[in-house]
Amino acid sequence: MRLHVILPITSAMRVTFLLLMANTLFVISSCNKDESVINEIPYFPYIATYNCPNAPSYGDSVLCGMVIGNKDYKVLPLNNPGTGIYYSWPVGLIIDKNTGEINVSQSESGVRYTVGFVNAESHDTCLTNVIVSGINYVDSVYVLANNDTLARPYLNGNTQLKASCTGNDWDDTDYPTKGRGNDKCEFDDDEDDDNGDGLWDEPLPGQRANDQKVRVRTTTGIINLKKTLADGAFGDDPENGDSKDVTIYYRLKDCSQKALRKIKVRLIYYDRKSDVPVTLLNEIRKKRQDVIEEKPLISYQRPRPPLIVITRELQ
Repeated sequence: MRLHVILPITSAMRVTFLLLMANTLFVISSCNKDESVINEIPYFPYIATYNCPNAPSYGDSVLCGMVIGNKDYKVLPLNNPGTGIYYSWPVGLIIDKNTGEINVSQSESGVRYTVGFVNAESHDTCLTNVIVSGINYVDSVYVLANNDTLARPYLNGNTQLKASCTGNDWDDTDYPTKGRGNDKCEFDDDEDDDNGDGLWDEPLPGQRANDQKVRVRTTTGIINLKKTLADGAFGDDPENGDSKDVTIYYRLKDCSQKALRKIKVRLIYYDRKSDVPVTLLNEIRKKRQDVIEEKPLISYQRPRPPLIVITRELQ
């Protein structure tokens, strides 16, 4: 399902969008746990307006998954736009379609979302943007022969924000055998009891990316792709198209108060960049454009996991 923005956003932030699939018009799917489609929307929102009076407001554009005992952190709209249905785009935001309550703890972090409200009487659709705090990686193709060897995370949907505790691009010694992050943050967290409250909020043993030979630095979240390939993440003799999904658990000393977060990353191997299928290159290009330009409406329904393509040579 692809989202097409028909009109550019004007000063009034008015935007028209259509969802097209096989020449059929569909309503936008909700992003609750079972990813069920909201079929109850009484009128397809041909016209949707940003920041109109009935737009749901959450007080802050960045939502933080804070620790509240062993309970999920949830937020309700601060305003009451009336009776209607809430939905969100893209997939990954856990939102109650009737109340607009967002389960921040269970939502995909580091993603920019559009939240919509369809008024039951007027059928007007109002939109607002929220970001669930956390890290993400830009979908990219890396060519090791060009010394393009490091995948760097960014923070809160902004590619200009660096997510790190300390460290730099030249320090390549910080892996779980030598480091575990520091008091500011920890990337590729393991089952150690960080905060002294037991193991209920820790990953299960053996879940680290580094356990699967994907080399994530624990103080920066940078993935060393050259070392990942050399250490055998794809096996001893990788072939074109081989892929590997890993989950990176992490904690940041920010508004989330070092709550455990996670992100799944997909790594794909090709011998040469010229071997990468055109369809995959186009998908990566469009996803990169969405992120780098901070488009208010992301074109892909499923932007996760970020795609990290590792190639040895250009041609």
